[in-house]
Amino acid sequence: MLVDVDLDETTPIISADGPAGWSGHVDSATSTPTTVSRRPTLRDKHYLFSTKRPRRNVAKRSIATLPYLKSVQEEEEETAWADHDDCDLYRAPRLAFALLLLICSAGGYRSVNELWISRKVASSTTTITTHADQGVTSFYGGFGIGEQRGSKLGERNTTTNIEDVPTFLFGETIVVPIQLSNLVNVFQETFNPHQNKLFLWHIPRSGSTTITRIASFCLGLTLAGKSEVDSGNTELRIIEGLDGIRFANVDMSYPVGIQQAKMLNVGQSEEIDFISSPYLWDSAGVFDDVYKGYMIAMFRHPIERAASLYYSMRTSPQYEEQMGSLTSIEQYAKSSLVENNWMTRFLSNTLSGELTPAHEAIAKEVLRAKCLVGLLRDKAETMRRLNIIFNTKSYVRNRRREEECQDKLLFWDWPGKNRHDPVVQGSEAWNILYKQNTFDLRLYDYAQQLFEAQGKLFIPSSFQQ
Repeated sequence: MLVDVDLDETTPIISADGPAGWSGHVDSATSTPTTVSRRPTLRDKHYLFSTKRPRRNVAKRSIATLPYLKSVQEEEEETAWADHDDCDLYRAPRLAFALLLLICSAGGYRSVNELWISRKVASSTTTITTHADQGVTSFYGGFGIGEQRGSKLGERNTTTNIEDVPTFLFGETIVVPIQLSNLVNVFQETFNPHQNKLFLWHIPRSGSTTITRIASFCLGLTLAGKSEVDSGNTELRIIEGLDGIRFANVDMSYPVGIQQAKMLNVGQSEEIDFISSPYLWDSAGVFDDVYKGYMIAMFRHPIERAASLYYSMRTSPQYEEQMGSLTSIEQYAKSSLVENNWMTRFLSNTLSGELTPAHEAIAKEVLRAKCLVGLLRDKAETMRRLNIIFNTKSYVRNRRREEECQDKLLFWDWPGKNRHDPVVQGSEAWNILYKQNTFDLRLYDYAQQLFEAQGKLFIPSSFQQ
């Protein structure tokens, strides 16, 4: 039976021999194929249909329902759906990959932008860090705003050998500035009581006055520190006070007095055992490469120290006029009298201007290499370590008096005792003081790590004469 077939002019007519590779024949009278030896595949479909898509508005064609034609149509539909599924399958990971690229690009742009800004800031501050820059192998930029740190500036170093890990940033190793080369490297050089002078870097309201009192009053060490003397002295003299304390006629509490002490060879004098000053860089010039200074320092949490300083100033006649209108610690924290990262500034010799990560890196490296750390929160262990050093230079005649003296000064009658309510974490005062001491807070955390690492140094036999 013949069936009318509506074909486009581009649709090829099936020959009687069938598609290539199709074995059989078509009965021209009935248009019915016989003796089909195999089913045609999609490779044969170009014999059946035009590559031109049919018009959608063309009526349904009355194509002869040959078995192989139906199978080919079904396979074409299945292939089309399979292709659609494959597109979906590949589209999802491609979309995820595109999103990942977008996120990485945004993060990379931010990092590069912060690096560029930090380098601009670092380069703009070189004029105020002339001395500090000498502590960097080659000058570098910072971490942008100065809040992020690696170990490398920042992250807590979990190694037990922190003394072997120099401070570095962006691949640049930080070295101690040459101006501090006359200070002993505490991890590499053993204390020599015949050549090394004990140097206390005096940090206000951190226990430094107590250590000075113990060294001079309890242990009998001769002191060169703060004193009311004539700065015009041309000869070094040792004065004994009414309380038995021996001290030199120099004032190390300000730069002019330190320069005078240098002229009088305080660092080389065999009569002086103990030097104390807040001005680290100036005081380092008092020593030389033969008679080096052995630096020690007492550390306290920066916010606790700031609060103690406020209450001390409020009761001091020296600051009565300035503190008159500041009736609360919140007002003090907002005033111009509040300190800003005091330790970082004095360690990096940047007493004014903006601080950068370069200053923080130098401060950390100075502590690591040059400073024997003591902690106010652990006075007993700190004093145990210091006694090992002090006793090599001590002139104490009565050991019992020494121990009673230390216990009294350390635990219940320390100089400058100032009891006050602590600043509550999260309060307004705490938050303001936190912003004023962001560099110092990280530095204090690093000092605590050094304190733990330096415990290995204090085997008594290491400090025998």
